[in-house]
Amino acid sequence: MKKLAMALVPFLMIACGEPPDENGDGVADGIRDPNNVSVVVPSTPKGTVSGQVLTTQQRPLATANVALTFGSSTAPRTATTDESGNFFFQDVPGGAQVLLTVSKEGYATMRASATVPNSAGNVPINNGNVSFGPVLLSETNASVTFMLIGPTGRPAQGAKATLEVAKAGALLFGSAEWNSSTVVIESIADANGVVTFANVPNPADIDRLDGEYTLVVSAYDENGDGTLEANGIVRTYTGQALLTGANAKPLELPFAFELDPDADGAFGVVYTNIAALKGGPILPQYNMIKPGENIYIVFNQPVQTSSVIVGLTDEYGGQSIIPGKAVTSGGTVLTVTPPALQPGKEYNLYVRAVSTRNGALFSTSPAVAFFCGDPALPQPIRIEASVRFYDLNAPSGNNQLDSGEYVVVTFNQVMNRFGTKAYAFFKEDLSPTTATLVTGEWKDSDRSIVGFDLEELEPQAFGTISGIHADPRPVFPIAGSGFTSRFYFRYGNGTTTYKSFSAGTGSTIPLVFAFGLLNNPAFDTYESAWGVPQLENLEVNATLIAIPPPTTP
Repeated sequence: MKKLAMALVPFLMIACGEPPDENGDGVADGIRDPNNVSVVVPSTPKGTVSGQVLTTQQRPLATANVALTFGSSTAPRTATTDESGNFFFQDVPGGAQVLLTVSKEGYATMRASATVPNSAGNVPINNGNVSFGPVLLSETNASVTFMLIGPTGRPAQGAKATLEVAKAGALLFGSAEWNSSTVVIESIADANGVVTFANVPNPADIDRLDGEYTLVVSAYDENGDGTLEANGIVRTYTGQALLTGANAKPLELPFAFELDPDADGAFGVVYTNIAALKGGPILPQYNMIKPGENIYIVFNQPVQTSSVIVGLTDEYGGQSIIPGKAVTSGGTVLTVTPPALQPGKEYNLYVRAVSTRNGALFSTSPAVAFFCGDPALPQPIRIEASVRFYDLNAPSGNNQLDSGEYVVVTFNQVMNRFGTKAYAFFKEDLSPTTATLVTGEWKDSDRSIVGFDLEELEPQAFGTISGIHADPRPVFPIAGSGFTSRFYFRYGNGTTTYKSFSAGTGSTIPLVFAFGLLNNPAFDTYESAWGVPQLENLEVNATLIAIPPPTTP
């Protein structure tokens, strides 16, 4: 019966012909349920990862360790290369992002990533493959040395350095999307300034891989006092350069803040909070020092400490102010500590220093002007109550303000005049011989009369005033900034008889400075160091003080 049944099967198939496949999916109708080809497709396609590991001389590297990580897996799958340097991973999920790490004792480590094809496992059954390789690894059997010299010429003992070698491995071809191989080693210079990096990739290997050695030396505290004397350096070498001895040349660490130790540029200031010291704008907003703030001057070359001279005076160069000073950071940073300065006032700074590198001289001659104040806090303008006048109308002065003499008014801060001059007035009857208003008399109800021109009294302007010579020579040469806290007017108009006023503290004279009467405040103005125009009249009950006119030495 068995034989008969078996004999009937081919008969029945022959009798029935080919099994029907009406939906054309390649699967006979009724043979499988459901009648769909998808039943043979794995629900999770699988793929493979393979490759080969070689030396830079392209010789197989056996027993290299290969670690494979994919997805959210924390434990990598591992394999070891065979005698031909080959490795192979099966059953890797299709579409997975895989990270491959290839390592071997005595060789650099290589990392690469790729994506397993999503088509892995589709009909016809054929696992998708990611091919890594050949992977070339450099041998870490070399020792590289550099000699470091400190900024004073002594060995840079204790200097910290890092050597980064990239690329230390390569992926010749394959389907990897990213690959990297970098060796980083740190070391410290010995007593001779020699810094040694052991177990680094061989320069011959790096030459074949077209990689580079990057040496980074950190900024250096030569004497261990916590202040850096030298900047760090960065140097890059090819494998070929090290093969030919490029690292035999000692490397000099530059002085701290020195821009270019190999350049013979002009000795000067590179950083400072007073722009005029380095040839910048002389405007107050660029040269304003806050009350209590130090003045910082950074030179592009170290200076001889004993050569440094710092001078500080008031606006007119007559009052010498003794500041503190300190030279740090290997002789490149000069810190000037002024005593208490008055906001809104102008001061003059003189600096002299000699470079230790080439003996060049830096000198601010004439001195540069700077201003005291917080740029964000403008000060209201006021007039000092003590008003001085040059007592000219007697051989030795008569201690009274007479017609034709010059009155000096001091403001609490500097101002700069633009356009038309403002007028100074007296709230007094200046000419008893006439009942009408004369020049310089103030009357609230009468704006037709003019006053005395209020003009700047910068030191350089003294010689232009009739009968007034320049101030005695200042402590050191100074340059005008255009700003001044002193202004003057001439009492009287030269034609009218004006009464005299006695000097002294027993009486005061009311004065009005008519800033609010300027015709066009947009162009005619007296502007403070903060750029604020004075748009209102100012009044003061002045106490007159007689002073002799200045004379030249």
